[in-house]
Amino acid sequence: MIERKNEVKQGVIAAVLSAAALAGSLYGMKALDYRGVFMPGTVINGEDASGHTVSEMEEILGKYDLTVRFREGKQERIPGKKIEYHYVSDGSLESLMENQKLYLWGLGLYRETPYEISEEKAYSQEKLMEVIDSMPQLKKENMTAPEDAHLGYEDGQFVVTPEVEGTTLDPSLAKEMIIGAVNGEKETLDLAGAEGVYSSPEVRKDDEDLGEEAEQLNDLAGARVVYDLPGGETEVLDGPILKEWLEVDDEGDYYRDDDLWDERITEFVKELADEVDTVYKEHPFTTHEGDEITVPGKGYYGYRIDKKNEAEQLWEELDGNEQLEREPVYWRTEAADPDDNHGFGGDYVEVDLSLQHLWIYKDGEVVLETDVVSGTNDNEHRTPAGAFFAYDKKRDTVLRGDKQDDGEWGYETPVKYWIRLTDTGIGIHDANWRYSFGGNIWRWSGSHGCINTPPSMMPEIFELVEENMPVVVHYGDTQ
Repeated sequence: MIERKNEVKQGVIAAVLSAAALAGSLYGMKALDYRGVFMPGTVINGEDASGHTVSEMEEILGKYDLTVRFREGKQERIPGKKIEYHYVSDGSLESLMENQKLYLWGLGLYRETPYEISEEKAYSQEKLMEVIDSMPQLKKENMTAPEDAHLGYEDGQFVVTPEVEGTTLDPSLAKEMIIGAVNGEKETLDLAGAEGVYSSPEVRKDDEDLGEEAEQLNDLAGARVVYDLPGGETEVLDGPILKEWLEVDDEGDYYRDDDLWDERITEFVKELADEVDTVYKEHPFTTHEGDEITVPGKGYYGYRIDKKNEAEQLWEELDGNEQLEREPVYWRTEAADPDDNHGFGGDYVEVDLSLQHLWIYKDGEVVLETDVVSGTNDNEHRTPAGAFFAYDKKRDTVLRGDKQDDGEWGYETPVKYWIRLTDTGIGIHDANWRYSFGGNIWRWSGSHGCINTPPSMMPEIFELVEENMPVVVHYGDTQ
């Protein structure tokens, strides 16, 4: 029995020894795998060298890229390969490889063995300069100059517009810093935050003088008036214009001189009227026959700004720093927008003096027409062509000519219906002394300038023509 136990014990020992021998053999064979590469756990200058050859480690240690950061979030990358960046061998890697104790390879599975060796690098300066010179951020034509903070105008208020940093930099200093970064093996170079590289604004948004200037101007010139003009056009009077109306004292403060302010307002209103007024100006017109003509600027039909009242109202609005949109204060306006029958709209009177004919339009349709007789065709009595209003209407009145030296009137003619067109006595009226109308009567036996109308037609004309209704008088294509 004892003998049997000894045999088992010996068998176990033999098996263990055999297994140990096999493990040792396998371990030794594995060690041979590291004869040309670095053993597990080998770390050289912070880089994992496990399983790498000397040449592979030279490539790893020679790997390099530099990222250069510029303003506006832009950046450029300098790849090491592009500048022929590489590790310069001094035999240190070979020495480490030769001195490896292969039988200790297994320890590297559980712990690292760090090594620090000299690490000389080299690159092509010529290639680096080519890369640097190709960077768009270093080219002058791509640089934007810095801008000082300044006074701006937004949404009807003077404001301090912040400075603009710009992208103007010193190329020489930038190149010097890039070269230094490569020599120092830096992975990033932040030129955007580097001192002295970029030009900077001299005045910034927190400048006290700018803030005070904005406050003064908003107090003195904070109004904004947007004029709605005929045809959908607008004219704006706001801070930037009003600023030029102010005076500046010796300390640089703004103030308003009331006399000069009044002159500026008067001048502005005059210029606005010159732009807007169409009274006594030529008017385009589409005739009953469909011809596009230009009516002489002898009539007072059109837009006319009431300059006195406009100036008074504008003064109050500017004084109260009001911000509003409105039409000018008009003395007269046209009947319709300029794109609606050239401003005459659909209700108007047309008198063609060449045809000696009158039409009344309502809503764009002819509702009445008749022959007429106009002023005799001479320098004294010829009826003026132009665009007029129906100035006023009267029943049973007496028309009189110029007063003579003897105190008598040149003529006195009673009429039942009178529609005045001008302040010089030209109008439309009935003429019961005439027995025919139209044709060429006007050329030798016309009126004193008025438009004579058949008595039978005049009552209806009187009813249809309203005060301030446009009346277009023209000679058409014939004289």
